[in-house]
Amino acid sequence: MKTIITFFICFAFLSSVHSTNYYISASGSDGNSGTASSSPWQTITRLNTVSYTPGDTVFFNAGDTFRGDIIISESGTSGSKIVFTSYGTGNKPVISGAEPVVNWTLNGIIYKAPFPQAVTGFFVNNKEQTIARYPNDHEYLSLDTAAVGYLEDAALTSISPSLITGSKVCVHTEQWCWEKSSVNSFSGNKITYTNSMLPALVGFGYFLYDNISHLDTAYEWKYDAFNQVLNYIPPSGQDPNTMNCEASAYSNGIQLGLNVSHINIINLAFEKQTNAGVSITNSSNKYIKIENCFFARQYNHGVNDKGKYSEISNCFFREIGGIAVFVNGSAVASSIHHNIFRNIGPFRNGGIGAQINLSAIKTGSVDSCHIHHNDIDSTGYCGIAADGGYHLVERNIVKNAMLCNNDGAALKSFGTGTEYTTFRNNFVSKSDGNTEGTFKGKFGTPGIYFDFNVNNSTIEHNTIYDRNKLGIFQNAGTNNNTIQHNVVYGGSFSLVIDGGPQVGTPIANITVKHNNFFALNDSAYLVRQIDYNNIFTQGFIDSNYYFQPYNSNQYVIRKYGTLDSVYSFSEWLTTGNDTYSKSSFVSWSPSENYSRLFMNQTDNVMNISLNDTMFLDLDSNVICGSIDLQPYTSKILISTNSICNTVGIDKNIVDELFVFPNPCMDEIFVRTSISSGKIEFNITDQIGRIVVKGFITNETSTIAVNHLASGFYIFQLNGPLRQTVKIIKK
Repeated sequence: MKTIITFFICFAFLSSVHSTNYYISASGSDGNSGTASSSPWQTITRLNTVSYTPGDTVFFNAGDTFRGDIIISESGTSGSKIVFTSYGTGNKPVISGAEPVVNWTLNGIIYKAPFPQAVTGFFVNNKEQTIARYPNDHEYLSLDTAAVGYLEDAALTSISPSLITGSKVCVHTEQWCWEKSSVNSFSGNKITYTNSMLPALVGFGYFLYDNISHLDTAYEWKYDAFNQVLNYIPPSGQDPNTMNCEASAYSNGIQLGLNVSHINIINLAFEKQTNAGVSITNSSNKYIKIENCFFARQYNHGVNDKGKYSEISNCFFREIGGIAVFVNGSAVASSIHHNIFRNIGPFRNGGIGAQINLSAIKTGSVDSCHIHHNDIDSTGYCGIAADGGYHLVERNIVKNAMLCNNDGAALKSFGTGTEYTTFRNNFVSKSDGNTEGTFKGKFGTPGIYFDFNVNNSTIEHNTIYDRNKLGIFQNAGTNNNTIQHNVVYGGSFSLVIDGGPQVGTPIANITVKHNNFFALNDSAYLVRQIDYNNIFTQGFIDSNYYFQPYNSNQYVIRKYGTLDSVYSFSEWLTTGNDTYSKSSFVSWSPSENYSRLFMNQTDNVMNISLNDTMFLDLDSNVICGSIDLQPYTSKILISTNSICNTVGIDKNIVDELFVFPNPCMDEIFVRTSISSGKIEFNITDQIGRIVVKGFITNETSTIAVNHLASGFYIFQLNGPLRQTVKIIKK
């Protein structure tokens, strides 16, 4: 036994001793040794001849660009990784999937250049150009009928066959997707597809692309595979020979072979690959770490992750055609954190062209991913789509999602297999969906969406704001989910529980508690319930805050069949829901808003100064001085437009009076420390005349002043307090 132990110690030592550093530089030579920074190799082709051992490190020279696919077939160990990184100073070294396009000649309005490889993406000065399409960008044909594998459109009979034959087609088959395929055949008003797609809905949009006959406007391109020529129309007066033109030619920046594990990829840039910047090929790939890397303009994915225990952190993803980080196959327990995503899925016919396309982060029916601290801005579909079980999605910031589609969300989960997943402490804004190419699209895009049959999952401590559509949405068949401690500030509906008949299974056991639902206009509802059984036993709803300060008769709407029933807050309580919930204690005209949303989008407790303004919380407690917000939380306060005359946080004023809003328009809200009894008040004008007189019988009261002329007035509370407040009527 002692001999065996000694052998393994010696083996580990020798492995460490014999690890090698490899260097590659644009100014190097493949005839060099490659094992010293003074003698680097030049190309990826030479690098791919290496057989790596644990502990080896490959250094790419900073500021240089290297073109080609890097293939890794060997593994490191848990204590001795194989590392791919940079050396020197300057920008991250670039692993490029593109080759330059040169020697352009002008033929009419079209420039042509030779290019020997099939092209999926064409870039001018690092800006992706539009593959030729008909009709042009943001214009669509409209189908009359469709089934799996074909569409029919009477307008096709008046279109030149040259625009259709040999083309590809991109069809808005459902509100949540644009699918694409090659045209298999064309006859009369009918197009059949090579790939079967969903049966598109009547009136939905589609367009044709990738045909030389479509090439008719600036920024469009088309590759002629037969003649190996790239065709391009630049902006008027510009010559592509004076521009940096590149076309995608290589599949993956780094591709891992079978059973490869314990690889670190650090401080590299990947761009313009036809598939992915890094391809973690299958479930036999384990413990792959990608850190501080840059990914841009890949056709399908920045990272395609099918491995186990992968970690993707502190990376920047931009202008990825399909899904920036796609965790799929048999992947398990990936960690995706502290990344930045910008402009993901900008083209409807980009990427993989399927129902799950155009998202920043997508987990496809895999388990136990931790997705946190990601900053996502501008995606064609979802910001984060977390399908599968036991995911934790927390402390992410998502805005401007759903720029190409209309049925999805900034944060979304789907399907029976999605269970025990938690969305918590996330911020969602500006993600209302896009109905372009949608015939009479009425779906209201939510901020957070549990789609069909998601179960035993939780939405908690999230903030949804600065949006016009839905807040939180539970779709048909969802069950045993909890929605708690969320803030939904604005939108057409704060919460929708849509127990429609789509999957034939009623919604059950949804718990909704301790949420703040706040309307910002008089047409908004706070809750919508739909139940095709007309029994509305969808779960437990209580202990929430419902603020609709613009329409006291409009809090909840229920739908059964075609019948809508609208409830005021008091009427809603008679249904047996929200016994311990609270409604708005303020009432405003449509032009007024005295509420403010305070947010903390950091990992530290934040102290926010309120200066000298007096605020109320949603329990009508007076807040002066400052508030403390826990990490990744928010708080709604109501400004009184009055100056604080007390010091402290969350303290009730004792023996004090305040009046707000001030200035006011139609009414004022009066709060005193007297919780019972009858106290006389009056309002006098500037010359001392009493213009309003009455009694306050509660701790809080609303007094109409809409009949008063604009000017200064004195509100006086008579009795033992004898308090006065100067008010301004606008």
